[in-house]
Amino acid sequence: MIRFVRDMVRVLGLPCREQAALLSRRLDGPLPPGIAAGVRIHTLYCRGCRAFRTQIRRLRDAARRIGGELNSGEAMPDEIRQRVLRRASESSKKI
Repeated sequence: MIRFVRDMVRVLGLPCREQAALLSRRLDGPLPPGIAAGVRIHTLYCRGCRAFRTQIRRLRDAARRIGGELNSGEAMPDEIRQRVLRRASESSKKI
């Protein structure tokens, strides 16, 4: 319980730039409970982070639709797929 509260308070003290990084990470998988609670509370009172959350959700949904279209028809060339995966891996290491 103490860790939950400590993580939540720490996250609430983060600037919006770091909150945005946590919002992006949350799309990839679940965050620890205290951190997730801090992000949720922050987005309740921060209009900019709420807008960012909406934007990344829309981008994720659009990417899924495009991915579904590619899978049903013409596949992405292996060279491009490898480049996308490499850059995604590099950017996730920076966060």
